[in-house]
Amino acid sequence: MFVRRKRNSSGSTSIQVVGKADGKYRVLKTFGCSHDEDILSDLEARARQWSKEHEYGEELFAPDGAAEYDAIFAGIGQDQLRLVGPDLIYGRLFDKIGFGSIKTADNELFKSLVVTRLYHPGSKLKTLRYMAYFMNRFYDEDKVYRFLDNLCWRPEETVRKSRADVKREVERVTYEQTCRVLGGSVAVVFYDTTTMYFESREDDVRVPGWSKDGKSANPQIVLGLLVGPGGNPIGYEMHPGNTYEGHTMIPIIEKLRKRFGFAKPTVIADAGLLSKENIRDLENEGYEYILGSRIRSQSDSFKAMVASLGLKNGQMATVPLTGSRRMVVTMSDARARKNAADREKGLKRLEKRFRTDSLTKDKLNNRGYNRFLTLSGDASIRIDYDKVNADASLDGYKGYTTNSTMSDNQIVEQYGYLFMIERAFRFCKTDLDIRPMYHRLYNRIEAHVCICFVAYTIMLELERILKDAGSSITLDRARFLAEKIYQIDYVNPYDKKHKSVLLHTKDQPEVTELLGIIKSHL
Repeated sequence: MFVRRKRNSSGSTSIQVVGKADGKYRVLKTFGCSHDEDILSDLEARARQWSKEHEYGEELFAPDGAAEYDAIFAGIGQDQLRLVGPDLIYGRLFDKIGFGSIKTADNELFKSLVVTRLYHPGSKLKTLRYMAYFMNRFYDEDKVYRFLDNLCWRPEETVRKSRADVKREVERVTYEQTCRVLGGSVAVVFYDTTTMYFESREDDVRVPGWSKDGKSANPQIVLGLLVGPGGNPIGYEMHPGNTYEGHTMIPIIEKLRKRFGFAKPTVIADAGLLSKENIRDLENEGYEYILGSRIRSQSDSFKAMVASLGLKNGQMATVPLTGSRRMVVTMSDARARKNAADREKGLKRLEKRFRTDSLTKDKLNNRGYNRFLTLSGDASIRIDYDKVNADASLDGYKGYTTNSTMSDNQIVEQYGYLFMIERAFRFCKTDLDIRPMYHRLYNRIEAHVCICFVAYTIMLELERILKDAGSSITLDRARFLAEKIYQIDYVNPYDKKHKSVLLHTKDQPEVTELLGIIKSHL
């Protein structure tokens, strides 16, 4: 295809685009004629632009060109249209954080399982069907389960074959990511546990225990999670379902601290991990700590002393304990209203049980609102309203046991960030569907948790990037937009392969913004 000047018999000059078809040259388009050189130059410019825009040549403009277009699109099948949004968003962050550098038996499969968990979580079989149908990625079911079997080690394994411990490498990458986000080493860590139940039979690891999901009849495992400020993950450990959570904290902190070489951090945990044994071990190991404290579980004399403080809303006070240990006590009117409302509900339940004669001596314990029960002189059980009034005097008070040199305000502020680890568990249980789990073998359970741990790290990084960019796009919206980005693969009439990303017209501005933000952080 080229532009030519043709001298006419009238003396004028025509500007034409000429192309070759069926071995012969023919005029594809005439742009006009003139005697004026300026006009001819303008016509030539228009002709060159037109030929550039129609680079495929004269065959596209042959009489049967429309039929060739129709043939192209008629030949496009479902296998040429695939979902690429999750890879463009989550897949890029997977590599950016460093997970792409981890060597596994199948790096592409590992990445696909993590990315799919972020936007379409489900069982492994459901995930495989989804990837095949929407992403044109086909994996054999048996191959996937063999991959899961070899992804992580069981702790007591002595023969580890010639494979890397992916869990260990994942924790290394997440720790390095946490240090990058914090701009330095880890000085404060937050620890908590949750439970994950199974829809299957129990064994030596999956056993019934105290469930945080209200599934006490189901076998479960206990998951301990250690994070830094902002909820940035450091590591995790799995334990049998009947493990006491208080015994899980110090081992994981010591193991990860020694592995990564950071100084002993200040440890922050909730009241469920407050025990004399834990406090003693933390102090013996030289750790500073901030632990939530249940004032109502203290001695009567201590509770009376706290009630006598007479704190007002927002005020705090320090109560010395033993050695370098102290308890910071705060007062909140909002918490007081909640305490009163909860107690009122508990009393109503107790009084209802009295009317149905369902209370026996075995109910004389300190579990919940049974602490208000007492045994009268005639060996009958009654509600002791003096205990109720004493309990009401503590409404609104909350305690923080610590040996830290931080100020009282800093103690309360740092403990407040513990919600980030609770948020991490909520993400894993709702957005990532980490439970219930349907795996039976330990290594597959460990692999499932590892995949979810990586996915949570990516989710947190995406949230941080969007926040830093001042974007109004939320995590939920990002997931929605990711499923709107498809790619079509086709071959033009000249056997040239092309790929084109398709964006939903309505959401294109947001998608463009999201992809631009991700690219700017790579």
